[in-house]
Amino acid sequence: MVVKDKKTKKRRWYNILATKNFGNTVIGETVSVDSANLIGRVVNYNLGMLTRDIKLQNVKVGFRVNKVEDNNALTEIVKYELINSYIKRVVRAGRGKLDESFVVETKDKVKLRLKIIVLTRNTVQRSVLTQMRKKLRDSFSDLLSKEDYESFLANLISHRIQMNLKRELNKVYPVAVCEVRMMVKLK
Repeated sequence: MVVKDKKTKKRRWYNILATKNFGNTVIGETVSVDSANLIGRVVNYNLGMLTRDIKLQNVKVGFRVNKVEDNNALTEIVKYELINSYIKRVVRAGRGKLDESFVVETKDKVKLRLKIIVLTRNTVQRSVLTQMRKKLRDSFSDLLSKEDYESFLANLISHRIQMNLKRELNKVYPVAVCEVRMMVKLK
């Protein structure tokens, strides 16, 4: 019995770079035989580590590789998500809770799935939660019809959207927490 030598291709290391919003920082490394295998991979990274801001340690961001140049894998942001332990920490008894999920489209025709969590200061009636839900959907549809995807991401990461939304919902009932629990870019 004769064993034939199998030809093995040489594997190479590739740096995974964050988007230009974060100064093309290296967020990881991966190994691959072919650079085409990297396209479509998603890497999750803690936003607090990326921005060096401890207030953002409860958020993880998903970067998807969309292009490979030299030994660098270039990415785009496709996911923004709160860590489950943070959500468990802020949800308490004696508060009204509103979980909302919907699909919206930005000005440049990018479809997003948004999941929002709102906690009131006290327990509230269902009619108040219904008013808040309606105001929430209207606010997001107005906002995203005027903004493109990149500016929406910048405002989401800098927490401007959450603060403006909380200010709007406080007109209906005092709000303790208003967060974008998850944002996913749909294909």
